[in-house]
Amino acid sequence: MFLQLGELLWVERTLAFEALPKLIDDVRDEELKAALQEHLEQTRYHAARVEEAFRALGGEPTSARSAELDGALKQHDEQQVTEPTLRDLFHAFGAARTEHLELGLYDALLALVGGDASQLLARNRGEEEDALGKLQTIAERLRTELPS
Repeated sequence: MFLQLGELLWVERTLAFEALPKLIDDVRDEELKAALQEHLEQTRYHAARVEEAFRALGGEPTSARSAELDGALKQHDEQQVTEPTLRDLFHAFGAARTEHLELGLYDALLALVGGDASQLLARNRGEEEDALGKLQTIAERLRTELPS
């Protein structure tokens, strides 16, 4: 359980302090930029709540690198998309992909923990689900705006 929690902590920290700021800088669409900025702020709280969940379970917050997130970020960074609307759509789908990864981690942990830790993780999971919904809505709009 602590290994999965550590992986989740690493994911939240990596997104909050590396991936999301980089993505926000590269996005042109204002709605997508605003949604990513809002989620960046939430993600910083997510990391803090995961640390609290560690303590609630009697552990010390320790992160464990996520090979799955590493692979997704590497694959995303290797793509060369130059058309602005298509690039924003690509970023929206990349962000949605990480939300799915996070939701899977939260679901697994919520099946294992209870008490205060469960409440902290459930709050994060709900915000991740909301973020995913916004990203999917924005991605659909961007898809319809692609040149024919």
